[in-house]
Amino acid sequence: MKTLSLDAVRGLMIAAQGLHDHPQPRATKKAVRSIIRQMHLLQIDTINIIARSPYLVLWSRLGDYNPRWLDYLLAEGALFEYWSHAACFLPIEEYPLYRHLYESWVGGRAHKWLGENAAVAKRVL
Repeated sequence: MKTLSLDAVRGLMIAAQGLHDHPQPRATKKAVRSIIRQMHLLQIDTINIIARSPYLVLWSRLGDYNPRWLDYLLAEGALFEYWSHAACFLPIEEYPLYRHLYESWVGGRAHKWLGENAAVAKRVL
């Protein structure tokens, strides 16, 4: 059995996240979608010191790009928002993996919780 050195594993992990040092071609909307597919998700974070976190993550991987492309991809249905380990943008190809979680929440636990906490739900609404 072959083994990889720790440096080789680090290099693979960095490349898998799209953070390698190779020169990148000019960013496109298609590249935004591709890097999110490569990462499998893009965490939505409200930290807003320079810019919101998802935009900085894309910039760190693509360089100069049009931040509106993320909005366009969401509007086109190429991405969807869902709770993975946190609130995330996910490629639509991942939707079947999350559908059962959505159905179990909406069809079961959410309705049960709302029924048991009607006063809270009424106050929120």
